[in-house]
Amino acid sequence: MKRVEVSPDVDRPAARAIAPWKFIAGALIHLGVPAYLLTLLVTGILYVLQSGTAEGVFSHLPRISLWFALLYTAVTVLGTGVAALAGTIGRARRNRRLASLGKDPAIRSEQEFSHAIGMFAAMTNDPAVVSALPAIADANWHHGDERYQQLSRDLEKAAATYLNAHASARGEQRQEVSRLTAETLRHFAQRLDDLTQETATAATRRAQTMAGYIASKYGDDPDSVR
Repeated sequence: MKRVEVSPDVDRPAARAIAPWKFIAGALIHLGVPAYLLTLLVTGILYVLQSGTAEGVFSHLPRISLWFALLYTAVTVLGTGVAALAGTIGRARRNRRLASLGKDPAIRSEQEFSHAIGMFAAMTNDPAVVSALPAIADANWHHGDERYQQLSRDLEKAAATYLNAHASARGEQRQEVSRLTAETLRHFAQRLDDLTQETATAATRRAQTMAGYIASKYGDDPDSVR
């Protein structure tokens, strides 16, 4: 039987990551002083190499400091703005992707199926449920098929109803809930068997149709294909 675990922290909000623009802004602020000192050092070396003397180098410090402050502020603002814009675009894309996944019937069917199996698995103290569940959990579900999607929806509703009843029932009432749950699982298992047979029959018919088409198109006798 496939084991589906339900995490107790499923509703706990995940730790939020640092926004890109905050990271960029913090990094540039922390690098401001080292960058300023490095600029003064490089500028001083270039001045000495050009003039051949260190005299007068300090007189240029105010102008160099002013230009550095202006340029570094512009770089900080620009980098932070670009990071904020990239973060906004990334969040918008992620939200659209999540929205499209939520609207995808096949993905929603898989989620409903997993949720239902997890709820049924929580009733592991009922032998009748434990013995009936593998026929559901181990079945081959085709979530792209509307029939299986409807089955997943109904299975999730049934699981929520029985789990709630099982948690509140006592004594004979719990035994009755267990019996109803096992019976319901057998009904679902029977429906899955029917769907499997229908799917196999339809696939066989499509194969026969394709074989007849190929035989007809490429010169074979279509009547020879059964």
